[in-house]
Amino acid sequence: MMHRPLAITILALSSASVFAAATAEPTKEQTEFFENKIRPIFKENCYKCHSLEQGKSKGDLTLDTKAGLLKGGENGAVVVPGDIEKSALIKAVGYLDKDLQMPPKGEKLTNQQIADLTTWVKMGAPDPRKDDAKIASKLSGLTDKARSHYAYQPVTKPAPPAVKNSAWPRTAIDNFILAKLESKGMIPAGDATKETLLRRATYDLTGLPPTPPEVQAFVADTSPQAFAKVVDRLLASPAYGERWGRHWLDTARYSDTTGGDKNQNRRDDYRYAYAWTYRDWVIKAINDDMPYNQFIIQQLAADKLPNNPAPNLAALGFLTVGERFRNPNDIINDRIDTVTKGFLGLTVACARCHDHMFDPIPTKDYYALHGVFASTVEPADKPIIGLPSQAQLADYEQQANKVQKDNRDLYYSFIDKNQAEFFKKIDGYLMIQRIAGGYKKKGAGGEAEKERIALLQKYNLDRELLPALAKHMRGNDETVVVPFRKFAELSESEFTQKAPEVIAAITSGGGGKRGAAINPIVVNAFKDAHPASMEDVTKIYKDLFASLEPQRKAFIAANAQAMDGHLSGFEPALVEIFQNPFDIMPASQLTTQNLREFGSKLGNKLNGQTRFEFSKLNELELTHPGAPARAMLVADAPQPKNSSVFIRGQQDVRGDMVPRHFLEVLSPDRKPVPFKEGSGRLELAEDIASKSNPLTARVIVNRVWMHHFGEGFVRTLDDLGTQSETPSHPELFDFLASYFMDQGWSLKKLHKAIMLSHVYQESSQTNAKFEQLDPDNRLLWRANVRRLDFEALRDSLLVMSGKLDRTVGGKPVNLTEEPYSFRRSVYGYIDRGNLPELMQQFDFSDPDMPNSKRASTTVPQQALFLMNSAMSVDVARHIMARPEVTRSTDGLATAVALYNIIFQRNPQPIEIQIAMQFVAKESKNQPQTSPAQDKGKTNTRLAGKKQNGGNKRYDGMKAIQNEGDMVERKPLTPWETYAQALLFSNEASYVN
Repeated sequence: MMHRPLAITILALSSASVFAAATAEPTKEQTEFFENKIRPIFKENCYKCHSLEQGKSKGDLTLDTKAGLLKGGENGAVVVPGDIEKSALIKAVGYLDKDLQMPPKGEKLTNQQIADLTTWVKMGAPDPRKDDAKIASKLSGLTDKARSHYAYQPVTKPAPPAVKNSAWPRTAIDNFILAKLESKGMIPAGDATKETLLRRATYDLTGLPPTPPEVQAFVADTSPQAFAKVVDRLLASPAYGERWGRHWLDTARYSDTTGGDKNQNRRDDYRYAYAWTYRDWVIKAINDDMPYNQFIIQQLAADKLPNNPAPNLAALGFLTVGERFRNPNDIINDRIDTVTKGFLGLTVACARCHDHMFDPIPTKDYYALHGVFASTVEPADKPIIGLPSQAQLADYEQQANKVQKDNRDLYYSFIDKNQAEFFKKIDGYLMIQRIAGGYKKKGAGGEAEKERIALLQKYNLDRELLPALAKHMRGNDETVVVPFRKFAELSESEFTQKAPEVIAAITSGGGGKRGAAINPIVVNAFKDAHPASMEDVTKIYKDLFASLEPQRKAFIAANAQAMDGHLSGFEPALVEIFQNPFDIMPASQLTTQNLREFGSKLGNKLNGQTRFEFSKLNELELTHPGAPARAMLVADAPQPKNSSVFIRGQQDVRGDMVPRHFLEVLSPDRKPVPFKEGSGRLELAEDIASKSNPLTARVIVNRVWMHHFGEGFVRTLDDLGTQSETPSHPELFDFLASYFMDQGWSLKKLHKAIMLSHVYQESSQTNAKFEQLDPDNRLLWRANVRRLDFEALRDSLLVMSGKLDRTVGGKPVNLTEEPYSFRRSVYGYIDRGNLPELMQQFDFSDPDMPNSKRASTTVPQQALFLMNSAMSVDVARHIMARPEVTRSTDGLATAVALYNIIFQRNPQPIEIQIAMQFVAKESKNQPQTSPAQDKGKTNTRLAGKKQNGGNKRYDGMKAIQNEGDMVERKPLTPWETYAQALLFSNEASYVN
């Protein structure tokens, strides 16, 4: 037996006793002392730099948890219970060491607070706090334990395990499922009926119900390949890309608007006119089965790929359709968050202010990616990637040209009105600028303000013009107002004596600001002048400007006609005067962007007078079928640059410069190589899409599995980091990730492999014993019953009504307001700043952030929509108008037809009986109005307004409106009422 040295033994015992003292349960008195004296000191003075909850761990020290206090900081323990001499905390707060003073910057604690801390340490530093186990055990992700997490290890390819019931597996997937079930003494449920299986598969792959003929054909097909043929047919359907494209759009936080503060930036539209081109690109890429690794690269660096077809530039919408913020660093953060959650299943954005608390992602990794996106810009000119028909294009251009001409007319009207005001009252505006511009030595601020108010009243000046005027004159008064400024520098007592000297200086032609010559027209006005006061000086200006009124109007008119940019007939000195109080642009320069910039400099109220129709132009671009499709692309900045670390996330407090590179934990040998090509986006994309990256394939396989089974191997789809649960089937997880990459990153092959497995084809039949063993069905002993999401439910209603428009692609439509659109829901207009209430009620994905797994709730509003909405009433009416129903000769045939349309199966005898009883009773109690009829009166009036249009102003933040007819308001027949009742049954809203 080996014996430890005595000193080590004593030290160990001492440490053990210290730990025991610190972790012992405090007495009631000790608890009160800590809560009343110690915790307030920590909270008010220490947590701003040392708080795990706030992400502040300066010196690797946190004090807001018991575990953090015991752990200490980068220099060891800060508290040694019972020993004030060895407790660094006491030395720091007592300012006993000039190099260790806390709180810093002279904010020393009071003598009483120091005494309380000293008493607390002497009594053994009792700490009654009960830390959250998950937080207290993981103070830093930069540990070997975190780096050894399974998700950061290479993907393996386990062999399918042997099973006892060798007859049950149909594919290798089944071996993994059955082996786990058998290890728990469980068996899988029986097979689903063919009707149930077809309904499940059709919804899974297309988001639509199967048609009655499709059900009949599948039931009749008894060949072994019957279901494989169904899967192939569904994967070849354009509806497949629409369904799975929508799943990806959740991850990409797709929206048609900027969201955020709607008033934050008047230089940009609130609505994205071309976000839909990204959505359509996603749908096409998925329908084409673009290899997933290429799918990634296109969305991050389509502009960097040689000979890449122009339509692929729309893929860059992955980066640009996100929320917009005032702070550019918040936009960069959104892109980092979306890229890393979307492709890697990691919460890298959590390392913005500090090293990640749970995963091995240092802050420097975050700012390495920050440099990539800080070196990425959005060009103002969006390239055309698709053209409409010539007729549509011509109509769009005609309307757009008219709006642009109207905006030019509004610009010159605004200029004329406000310039006329300025010229007419030039004396007053100069006098008030004398105060604001510092031409005159002012006395007390109150006196200056009184004088300013008096001038406003005396000359009846436009207050709204003053801020814009002040900005303009600060940069453009070199030659025109120099004489006024020279006189303004004179005091009243010296004015008469020195005025001749000023006149002489002016008429000599020199003396302009920064050596410029004074405007000769202004110089000429002061010749032979003998001003005795400032009022005389301003009168000279007033008379001069009044004499130029005809030329002023002619100058504005000439600019309005200068579509080629050529302006003649006005001498430079005259032009110089007319560029007040605004710089006047010729018509050729009045682009939408230039007009926006002009308006943004005016201030809110003055800008409101311009009444530019930017929203109307934006709506034309967004909705007119003739508007060319454009890509919301990005490009590398001319001079790519690295980013420095923002200390504690504060952009004004900079740390080390970090080269642009990939995440350390995912780099070969954990040594990231700096990016060298431009911003680094292409290199980043290639690192993410690499087979050697252990996360990329796992993340997408986990999502595909979730959409087929209701839950993923890991239930947190956008976070496979150390805080996620252990996969339910880790070997199968890696088996499928490896299979996916080996099969050329083909999503269609992955779907087929999963759907041909026996586990996918199970019934949802429950088992009381297994419910106890595995209540969440994580082992998949049965199929999960899943609720239809918003899109599948709405699209199903349209399919059942026979009115679904199956056109693939195109501009967005309004999904929730009349006149209703019959397009698929994936083409809906999504406003992240004002998501329609109906979509929220049905758990639509939050477009503010990546959200690969939606919530699934059951709330009364969902049933109320199906009961009372005009759309639901209309669907019921159109179902009864379908040929399958109208050719029915009796109630039995009608009931069978309705069940085939709505549930894709035949009714049971008891269900037929209920149908007959319902219709008989409804015939006696038929209401005089439908549930939606009274509400419809208001909607009809609204429809009239929509169709008439009138002289309404365009609201750039309002949802777009569809064209079409309003729902007819009239009572439902008994059978129509029965059809509607079936629509809001559970069976219509769930997939077994």
